[in-house]
Amino acid sequence: MREILATCVELDTLAASTYRTLSSHCREPELSRLFEQLASEEETHIGWWKELLDAWDQGLIPDVVNDPEALLEDLRQVREDVTTSLPDDPSALSPAEMVELAAHLEFFMLDPVFAELLELTEPGRTGHHREAYARHIEQLVTAIERNGSTDSLARFLARVLKRTLRDNVSLARYATHDPLTGLFNRRGLISHLEQWISWAYRYERPLMVLLIDVDEFKRINDEHGHAVGDYALECIAGALQGSTRRSDLIARYGGDEFAIVAPETDAVEYGALVQRVLTSVREVHCPDWDGKLVPLSVSIGGAVLSPRGVHSERAIDALLAGADSSLYEAKNSGRDRAGWPVLVTGTEAGS
Repeated sequence: MREILATCVELDTLAASTYRTLSSHCREPELSRLFEQLASEEETHIGWWKELLDAWDQGLIPDVVNDPEALLEDLRQVREDVTTSLPDDPSALSPAEMVELAAHLEFFMLDPVFAELLELTEPGRTGHHREAYARHIEQLVTAIERNGSTDSLARFLARVLKRTLRDNVSLARYATHDPLTGLFNRRGLISHLEQWISWAYRYERPLMVLLIDVDEFKRINDEHGHAVGDYALECIAGALQGSTRRSDLIARYGGDEFAIVAPETDAVEYGALVQRVLTSVREVHCPDWDGKLVPLSVSIGGAVLSPRGVHSERAIDALLAGADSSLYEAKNSGRDRAGWPVLVTGTEAGS
């Protein structure tokens, strides 16, 4: 994982250096300013990767990649493609050739691996890095469309860049998100949960996990059909997003079960959080095919990590098991309620 992040730093460093060179030698002021802006943004991207690299060295993020050797090989190929595409003397290029070079450079840097890494390492549901990188590409595409002739290679590459960016974002979201609700899937949940646990141990801060089960979901499917059942899941996903913070992570854990990861949240705050969730789901407007409202409710179980000592590799299992036990209590007590939160300490997680 460390070599993967270091290669990302190396690639963006190369891109920033190239854009600085183009900016200082471009004879067209507007393009020169664009290259300067692109260079500055690449330096921001370098900062992203370096922060992740530092966090890795401190043990604050786990290995989120399923096949690191294959990913590293892909990145090495991107590095070779980028290196071979650069001329010996970029300053000798005409403005049109500079734009074309920039298009080539960003095409190689649009490998899907970057989008997936950002999806798996950006906390919560902020999406800042993904949105910033999209704006980075859009600036270049706009410049190409303004400066290239209608039939130029650069104009063609601009269309390729737009399509590639769109496809890469879709692929990354498909790998880490549930297609029905748009929430993180189980893979995305586990990846982020592992990171939050590392941070919790590092700074001795609490971390809460909720497991949320839709009450009598089979009855909803049987009485109203699976399409209405799917719509109910979408409505509940929206209710969960509306009752939590942007820093909280929400996932479809599987079937009719959801999960929430709430950093910096302890057992004292548990009651207020689960009450917001219970109320927001009860108030969901979910009509069936005949316009009749489908009553919805959920049962909730929770566990709170109060880390002590050395980071335990079993903490994630202990948290999920504790939340599941609490959920079982809520279901057996009549549903549409929350069970008592289970406290997980570093000692218990490591036993």
